[in-house]
Amino acid sequence: MSLSSDLPSDLAPSSPPPAEKRPLPTSRVRQLRTAFAKELTMLGVLAGLVVVTAILNPIFLDPDNLRNTLRHVSLISLFALGEAVVIIAGGIDLSVGSVICISAIVTSTLTMQAGWDIGPAAGLAMIVALGIGLGQGLIVTALGVQPFVVTLGSMLLLRGFAEVLTGGSDVGFQGHFPRFRFLGEGVGLGLPMPFWFAAAALAVVAFLMHRTIFGRYGYAIGSNSEAARLSGVPVQRIRLATYVLCAGLSGVAGLLYVAYLPSATPALGASYELHAVAAAVLGGCSLLGGRGSVFGVLLGASIMQVTFNAVNLVGKSLWQNVVAGAVILVAVIIDRVFERRSAQRRAK
Repeated sequence: MSLSSDLPSDLAPSSPPPAEKRPLPTSRVRQLRTAFAKELTMLGVLAGLVVVTAILNPIFLDPDNLRNTLRHVSLISLFALGEAVVIIAGGIDLSVGSVICISAIVTSTLTMQAGWDIGPAAGLAMIVALGIGLGQGLIVTALGVQPFVVTLGSMLLLRGFAEVLTGGSDVGFQGHFPRFRFLGEGVGLGLPMPFWFAAAALAVVAFLMHRTIFGRYGYAIGSNSEAARLSGVPVQRIRLATYVLCAGLSGVAGLLYVAYLPSATPALGASYELHAVAAAVLGGCSLLGGRGSVFGVLLGASIMQVTFNAVNLVGKSLWQNVVAGAVILVAVIIDRVFERRSAQRRAK
């Protein structure tokens, strides 16, 4: 007989009390939904746009049209990613479209008028693009000039140089350099070649912004540059790097555009800086800095291009600028609404 059975019932060892039920932690899904509320909203908007466009004109679902749409989404994503990095760090770059134009003009002019091979010409075009980003970044960081003013001046200056270099006319490859043109107009593994460039850029930028000290510093600077500086963050160097990165991605986009068209014109890239800002803001970037995601930028670029494609397919191509302006206004309004809601949640 056991010892416990000889003891009075009130003295017998009792079984341990049941563990206290604690409230379950917040669902991971709910956390993700809160963190990416804006991106999820834009994903729903994109899905709605695709459905409506397909209903209005079934040609939208034609494989050739889908491939062409993906090509343009990829090209927009390239320079929108650079714009997003600058915006996250609290800046703005209005010279994106002009850098695209200069990159394309330098490549086509050197090859067709100066007799250069395509490799050195494209290489010099990239050096020029990176140099533009470095110059703008130095003016912003070393001299303290407002980014809006610096990049607006660069936008006009570079566009003027493009007109001078070309004499205001197109410069085409005239059937030359088929391997280079394949990068813009070709298809690899069933997908447009620009898609693979955009995918590589997305992977690199996502790693930089979400897995490295550079990205953490960028978000910190955009949230509060003075607090970041007092914490030892090299604010000016990080901001300088964002402008160089943005110009580099714009330069790559310019090379792909001239390979796709395949000619360069002084009008190439006009208003693309606004498309980049709209894509970044639609995708979750705050114009005040400190917030944004790579996946969101891809969604923003997709919404922009699907909208343009829808306007063309319904026979209203003259409304493209109207639609572009409306999308930009909506993007800014949405950004402001989310900022106010975030401020209210923080205040509670």
